[in-house]
Amino acid sequence: MEHIQAVDMDALTWFGNQHSTAGNAMMKACTHLGDKSFVLAAAIVLALILYFLAGRRRTALIFLAASLLGLGVGQCAKYLIQRPRPDVDWRLIHRPDSTSFPSGHSIGSMALYGTFALLASRHLRNRAAAALVFVLGFAVPLLVGITRPYLGVHYPTDVLVGWTLGLACALFALWADRHWGDRLADTFSDPPNAGNSSQP
Repeated sequence: MEHIQAVDMDALTWFGNQHSTAGNAMMKACTHLGDKSFVLAAAIVLALILYFLAGRRRTALIFLAASLLGLGVGQCAKYLIQRPRPDVDWRLIHRPDSTSFPSGHSIGSMALYGTFALLASRHLRNRAAAALVFVLGFAVPLLVGITRPYLGVHYPTDVLVGWTLGLACALFALWADRHWGDRLADTFSDPPNAGNSSQP
């Protein structure tokens, strides 16, 4: 445990040495993509989009459940482990009142964006669009996680475990969608006979 703490502190020192005016502003802005309130609101909005625009009731419910599961797992783990936040004098934002391990921002964002990436890319028939959603869906939580040690409010291991738990929620959602979700229909694909311009 002492070895892990030493590695964490060395990594935090490295993050502290990377600070710049532009980088600080970007990291402060991007970290809000993993705020609990933002994740919750985004989960509801994206679930409604899946439900109303794509007509995928079961997939929407699975997505919403996985997003909420990520938030719940994070809160339970924090309560059980009670790891103090890092105490560094270069911290860029106010230190949250909650405990440090695991990173709730990392879990919540990976569970939200990662789940959407897996489910949406599974149902999208356009390969370019599916690839774009997949890449963005995992790039955002990776960025959110990196902001936390950069800002001085989490140890890197908090983030790594958070990503892992959030990814587990996303993969569970993918498994659930394959077993219980809406079948692959043409909601996300081209409508039938879209390419047939002949008139009767």
